Amino acid sequence: MRVTAEQQNKGVLEKVRLMVRAADPALAGQDVLSEAEHKRLAGMHEGARPAFVTARQMLRKSLADFMGLVPSAVPLQQEGAGRISIDGFSEDEPPYFSVSHTGAAEQGIAAVVVSETSRIGIDIQQLDPAVDWRRVAERRYPEEDWALLSAMSDEIGGLMFFTLWSIREAFVKMEDGKLMPYLRNVRIDLTARPPKLAEPTPGGLEDASIFFHFEPEHNLMIAAVSEHPIDLKIDCNIKPFARRPDPLQNRGL
Repeated sequence: MRVTAEQQNKGVLEKVRLMVRAADPALAGQDVLSEAEHKRLAGMHEGARPAFVTARQMLRKSLADFMGLVPSAVPLQQEGAGRISIDGFSEDEPPYFSVSHTGAAEQGIAAVVVSETSRIGIDIQQLDPAVDWRRVAERRYPEEDWALLSAMSDEIGGLMFFTLWSIREAFVKMEDGKLMPYLRNVRIDLTARPPKLAEPTPGGLEDASIFFHFEPEHNLMIAAVSEHPIDLKIDCNIKPFARRPDPLQNRGL
């Protein structure tokens, strides 16, 4: 929802939709990708392609609606594995957006969010029972987090571990930071309602809106953070696709 300056002054929050979708193994929507994105796609392992195409298609459509363009005309750019940006737009200029994907092939899931009023970051994680979360938390999380997690059962502690991980990685994406300093130094007060930062992030942010949601059917943790207050709605519609042969359109690249 577009919010005018007058509405913002009156405390009206922008309605922001966080879309979560199953990755399409048929790679539907790759026709909107740029030449650079097609080259990136061609160099990927087959299992990583569905989530990449689904996420980029969703992002391009969302940004196109904001910018008044067709999806293929949105000038996205990305250097290596770095942050996605819009050519000609500065980092502090809307639209603000974030992308996340997890899993591979027919199990892949993609998420996209776009905001007009606030920097934003999202992360999705499928809880992986193979992860030794106690060992990771002891080595990478703040001491107070480990003290809390170590006293929990495997089920509850694992859920809390991935919740904290997803929130911190969402901050990484919003502030374009590095993961390890954020795992160790982002302190979150989960006893507050809603949750809040206990101290500034490595990027210097002192306050933020924090959202998280668990989808038990897909064992999926969804987290989002925004610099300014927003009215966030999670649009989670994960309908698995039938597996089909990899239909990459640009094998010659």
